Amino acid sequence: MKLFLPLAAVCLLAGCRTFSVVSDMDSTNYEYVPYIQTIQKASTVGHTDPAQRKRDIYACGVGPYADLNDKFWQPDVGYPNLSLKESAEKRDKLENCMEHKGYVVFGFDQCGPLKAPTGLCN
Repeated sequence: MKLFLPLAAVCLLAGCRTFSVVSDMDSTNYEYVPYIQTIQKASTVGHTDPAQRKRDIYACGVGPYADLNDKFWQPDVGYPNLSLKESAEKRDKLENCMEHKGYVVFGFDQCGPLKAPTGLCN
């Protein structure tokens, strides 16, 4: 009983937050922007023209059949038998081509999750 009263007093003084979980943590913390939005024109970061970006991606060798509006699209989608090395080479080829056209490629972490975007990726 001697230990219970001080513990109860601390809990009451600290309020209900003592035993609460972090309310901001949920599964949406891990939902990121589509890959295509990580590619931004250096002069207009955060305001890149999506139509021009698509034209440039197609000009960099992505087939016209690729659905760039699909949020799950990646440069290696549609090639199920690619090794990890081939997949990385395909992505590097696209990113190098886009960088030569004046684009910057951000990481998903730089863009932030969908629920708290950094403003770098549109």
